[in-house]
This record gives sequence, C-alpha cells and structure tokens, in this order.
Amino acid sequence: MFSQFFGNYLLQQKLISTDALRGVLALQDSVRVKLGVLAIDAGYMTAEQVNKVHRLQSWVDKRFGEIAIEEGFLDEDKLSNLLGQQNSRHLLISQALIDKNILTFEEVERALAQYKKDSGFSDAEFEALKKNDIDSVAAAFVKMPELGDDDVYASYFALFVRNLVRFIDTDVFLERAERVREEPFECLIHQEMDGRFKLFTGFAGPEDAMCCFAGRFAGMSLSCMDEVACDSLAEFINIQNGLFLSRLSNNWVELELVPSGFCRESRIRSVGVVYKVPFTLSFGRFNFFIGQGSPTFG
Repeated sequence: MFSQFFGNYLLQQKLISTDALRGVLALQDSVRVKLGVLAIDAGYMTAEQVNKVHRLQSWVDKRFGEIAIEEGFLDEDKLSNLLGQQNSRHLLISQALIDKNILTFEEVERALAQYKKDSGFSDAEFEALKKNDIDSVAAAFVKMPELGDDDVYASYFALFVRNLVRFIDTDVFLERAERVREEPFECLIHQEMDGRFKLFTGFAGPEDAMCCFAGRFAGMSLSCMDEVACDSLAEFINIQNGLFLSRLSNNWVELELVPSGFCRESRIRSVGVVYKVPFTLSFGRFNFFIGQGSPTFG
C-alpha cells in the first residue's frame, strides 16, 4: 500500500512518469532492500553518507555495514536493527527507483521527507501506512464527521479495502473522503442496510473498469457489463455488507440487507449525508460511496 501512495505522490510531483511508475511497481517483488535505503529511512544516515560508503566499497573489499561502522555512521546495534528490516515492503519502491536509475539516493531522501510533510499524516499515521496497517490508514482517510460515529464508518471502509486486496487487487490507492450532494457516474453497484438506521453503500467506475472488477471477483474473463458481470458485483457487495453486519450484530446493532441495485449513466443525489472516497486499482479509478438515508438517481 505504501508503494502506491508514495508512487502516486511522485507522479503528481512530476518526479516520475506513468510508464516508469508502472515499471517500478512491477519490479518490486524482485528487488531486495539494501542497507543504504534502510539507513536513510531509519534516519541513521544521510544520502551523502550512503554514497560515501558506496564509493569506499569500490576501493576496499568490505561490506556496507563494516565500512559504515568504521566511518562512524552506524554502530553495531543500529546495524543489527537494519539487518532485521530487510524485508520491509514499504521500502521496495525506493530501492526499485534507485536500481533503475530513476532517482538518486539524495532524490529519494528528499522526496520521502517532502511526502511525509505534504501528506498531512501524523507520525503515527505515517508509520501505519509504512506498515500497511489498513485499519489505521482507513481511519486517517475516512473522516466523515457529519455521519456521526467515525469508528463505525472507518471499520466499514477498512473491511472494504481488505476485501479489495483479498479478492480483486493488491495495488490499492486511496484518497480522502469528501462530502458530495450530487455526483455523476457511468456504472454504480449499490446496496442499503436498514433497521435502527439506514445506511447506503456502493461504488462506481467506468464500464471497462467495473467489468474488470467483476471478472476478477468471478474468476473469469468478462468483456462487458452483462448479467453475469452485474451478478458478480452484486455478490461482492453482498459479501462485503454481510460481513459488516455480522460485526455490528456482535455489538447488538441489527440491520437487514436490502437487495442490491445496478445503475448506468446517471447521477447520485444525496438525501441526508453522502460521502465519496476515491480509490484507484491497477486497472481503473473508482468512487466508493457511503451515507445515511436513501439517495436518489437521475
């Protein structure tokens, strides 16, 4: 998850091209995070110090850690700590950027520092993102004060993201929630939960992306939004909301699922409060909707 967030930031800042980002993300699983990148991320060394160690390695047959200790950049405890973090997935994108000569150590160092500043995350939220802590990341993005209980809605969205990763795509990029009163869409799958209160949920996207989503969930190749594709989307949202209601029932909150619906080429208009959370998968961009009451379409 961190790779998608940081990679998108690099794209927005025009530090990397779309094609280069795709290549870097595809390369991640084949790279191994090296000590220099780990040391910069941990704040133990600067990019300048890492480069100095690399230069010295071209003159003496010693490992990075040995030279860094001799130069006073690291001590044994810090080196041991870094060696224990070589499987840190959040640093794979940084290592891939350096390996492909897209960015230098110095550029990665500056970009990471600026991203943390620009993201608006607290230290705890930034650490949660690095650790792929979906619950904490969802809570940071899904702040919807006009809906009431933040924990309930953050819990719902965290479950939604986990189901995206489990069933659809591991490359998930989220944007912050924003309240909407009217929003156009091309294809929308939606469902309500009714009882003590009424909760509306759904997600929308372009037809080709929604078709791909349906095909991935169904485990088959689909070429258009036909009945099979619509049924697949309905099954996904049924599973999502069924799991959520099961959790609510453990807290003595009973709601019932209303049959899902599918709409094309229309607009969603809020009756009550509706928020959208834009999210991007490797094959398209979508809007997730959640709100109270029953919105209208047309």
